[in-house]
Amino acid sequence: MSVSDAIPSDVFSAKLSIGASLVLATHNANKITALREALRNVPVEILTAKEFDLESPAETGSTVLENALIKARVVAQQSGHPAISDDSGFCISALDDLPGAAAIDWAGPNENYNIAIERIGEMLAERNIVSSPARFVTCIALALPDGTAIAEQGATAGNLVWPPRGATEGYLSVFALSGEAETLAVKMAGQSAGETHRIAAYRHRQPATLRLIDRVRFEG
Repeated sequence: MSVSDAIPSDVFSAKLSIGASLVLATHNANKITALREALRNVPVEILTAKEFDLESPAETGSTVLENALIKARVVAQQSGHPAISDDSGFCISALDDLPGAAAIDWAGPNENYNIAIERIGEMLAERNIVSSPARFVTCIALALPDGTAIAEQGATAGNLVWPPRGATEGYLSVFALSGEAETLAVKMAGQSAGETHRIAAYRHRQPATLRLIDRVRFEG
């Protein structure tokens, strides 16, 4: 059975009931901060995968939805508690939505995004393209230990900018918000992009998390 076969048709409409605790299925400090911030009014104890000494599962999905579900399901099963996770990607329409869920993989094992930007340039040149709609996407998933899961997706739309402008911070040097000419890298010059949930490219992340939580009944 493939990951996509295991995704229920109502993953975007069903509701779940959970008890008194929820595990953050990530070891990424930035994502932990973002999820804690979004969940600050939720009446459950917030735990982390690190507290259960769990390793991050392999992200073998081809979409951010599949990867988010993989992480939430594995951590929920191993911890015995409901788990919430997210996965993000960068999609360039003219490149068939690549790199998509492989956005980090394109940067190589050392997360050198100059490599990823060069790859984009090569693909644009092959197709004789200099501009395209683009978007940052995120999927938030919540799973129970038995594998039942729900999810929400969000996106921030914009346009690919080529050649790159500004410091290489992820894909911010080749992305401008819709209706704007300057890349986010240029607009953020001198600012840290470390806390991605606070930058405009990921402004959709918290609303997506809150939409997910609206579909959860807390019984603890």
